[in-house]
Amino acid sequence: MRFNIIFLAAFLFINPLTNQFNYRKYRPAPKIKLPSKIKKSFKEKKNFYFYRSVITGQKWGLDKKLKKRLSHLNLMHLMTPSGLHLSSLFLIFFLIRRRFKRPTQFIELVMCFIFYFFLPGYYSFRRIALLRSFFILNDIRKTNYTKMQIFIFFLITDFLFGTYRFGHLSFYLSTLFLALIFSIKDFRVYKMYLLFFVAQLFIAHKFSGVIYPASVILSPLLTSLFTLVYPILFLNLFFIKIWNYSEVLIIIYTKLVEFCFNIANSIGFIHVNFLILIGIIIYTRKSKNYSFALITIGLISDFPRDGLQIILNEIGIGL
Repeated sequence: MRFNIIFLAAFLFINPLTNQFNYRKYRPAPKIKLPSKIKKSFKEKKNFYFYRSVITGQKWGLDKKLKKRLSHLNLMHLMTPSGLHLSSLFLIFFLIRRRFKRPTQFIELVMCFIFYFFLPGYYSFRRIALLRSFFILNDIRKTNYTKMQIFIFFLITDFLFGTYRFGHLSFYLSTLFLALIFSIKDFRVYKMYLLFFVAQLFIAHKFSGVIYPASVILSPLLTSLFTLVYPILFLNLFFIKIWNYSEVLIIIYTKLVEFCFNIANSIGFIHVNFLILIGIIIYTRKSKNYSFALITIGLISDFPRDGLQIILNEIGIGL
């Protein structure tokens, strides 16, 4: 697998993408207001704010401690409808596709086109809709394109004519994680964990400068669990005034997030620098001796960032 090229390209291009962003073209997601009766169906406001966030993407009102835990575990993306949420909802189509394949494909295709062309904001959500529509068309027309070919065509289409011009950073993050998935020829759990960990390293290097090693295992597990729970939470929206089971699920999930955060926090965090990134990339090329040497040097050095300031900020002490 030559996914190290993806990481290097991502690292080189993330700065111009984020620094030259044109906010005049940015179209934020619509502010969807849930009916007041839905809020009243929750016994605790913090559970309602969590529910509203995963449904509409509005994060104001979220418990500050919960936001901190989600951030440290690299789970804040769960609080905004994205490709993960759309894929989770489309599990319903997967369950009925075998029995009613053609009607199901047609309905799914129409929904994907509607989401991509007419839904304002929610760029990650829309990109997955476009990608899914390409796979459906490939199956219907029996063109037999490979997954990588479809992904490249999707990438070019969205870059030239789609959502890239409205959200550069969102496009970068989606591309990074999708490219990881499509770069794997033979699926192995440990490979997925390694790839997503390296992606988290790049993101941490750009934004926070630190990463919790325990999140390598905990974050994918919590994300997978959320993927299974989200369709149940979404369906409850239509009869939540009669029976609100979502609050129980939210309480269980947030308690689990708190438990995982305590584990990650007890293990501690590491300062991410360029040497660690290069070491991980070399490790993916099976040159373990060189990679471990670079990672060791990276862990005890502060090049190229001010590691002391980052670490103090992480524990709440600003310079």
